[in-house]
Amino acid sequence: MKNSIFKILIILIAIFVGYFGFKYWQKNNSQGNKLNAVSENSADQPVTKAELKAPVETSLVAVGDIMLSRHVGTKIRRAGDTTLPFKYTADILKSADITFANLESPFYDQGEPITEGMVFKAEPDTIEGLIFSGIDIVSLANNHFGNQGNKGMRYTFDWLKSHNISYSGGGNLISEAKKCTPIEKNGIKFCFLSYVDMTATGTPEIYTADDKYPGLNPYYDNTDIESDITAAKSEYDVVIISFHWGTEYQQKQNERQTSIGHRAIDAGASLVIGHHPHVIEPYEQYKNGYIFYSLGNFVFDQMWSEETKKGEITKVYFKDKNIEKFEVIPITIYDYNQPRPD
Repeated sequence: MKNSIFKILIILIAIFVGYFGFKYWQKNNSQGNKLNAVSENSADQPVTKAELKAPVETSLVAVGDIMLSRHVGTKIRRAGDTTLPFKYTADILKSADITFANLESPFYDQGEPITEGMVFKAEPDTIEGLIFSGIDIVSLANNHFGNQGNKGMRYTFDWLKSHNISYSGGGNLISEAKKCTPIEKNGIKFCFLSYVDMTATGTPEIYTADDKYPGLNPYYDNTDIESDITAAKSEYDVVIISFHWGTEYQQKQNERQTSIGHRAIDAGASLVIGHHPHVIEPYEQYKNGYIFYSLGNFVFDQMWSEETKKGEITKVYFKDKNIEKFEVIPITIYDYNQPRPD
């Protein structure tokens, strides 16, 4: 009897050990299969650097026409403060990774200060206002940049360089004037191309650069901006275009501006920034790009109308290479020289 009970116990123990041993093996084998599956899947689809890297955010501020001559220059000299025009906007301009403006007056160190008229000359010390504002790059492609002749243009190139401010749309030769000006921020390569529409702005031909003389980068009806932008896109991540165009004091872009702006975006530009009308014109999203047809005046002395006293500061936010969002800050110019946010 005792032997029978003992045999039964042995059999039950064997069954118990076998059952739970099988369950333990089954569990571990299942986990191993899962690990193998993950390992095999990882081998087929490795994690890339781009997946591990967080998107990069870069901000760009753009403003309208800056003219540091005539009544603006007079106000600066009377105050004894070269930063006077930028007192109320410098913090906004400095807040961006890149700050861009259209410089409508050449710097030159010869002759008396200009107090009136349509021929502009900025006194050299007024560059301190641009530095104070954190302006990184200016467009020189406009109808007043040649007001002090070849000497004034060459002086301006050298003066900007010596103060670490980049420029586009002008150069000692046409090859330099047409060159895309690079600025790299946060690992993203931006470049700026600037043009002056010769037909629309009445810019004298003598202001344009060629193979011997300094000057501006001109736009004519047959200018192949597509090739310029395609070449820039092959080397840089983001291409930004500045255009001096349109009709003065007209508050809506014309068909010519729309056509040129669309061509630039179609060719691969991300952003088109317009100047010259001295008043605000609309902006639009076109495909994956944005066109600001005119940002109006920024530092200017045209106090004779409400429209010419108005301008916009545009702040554009990029996520990696693409525009994520933007904001527009309206400004009003006071006392012939000083923009203030509305």
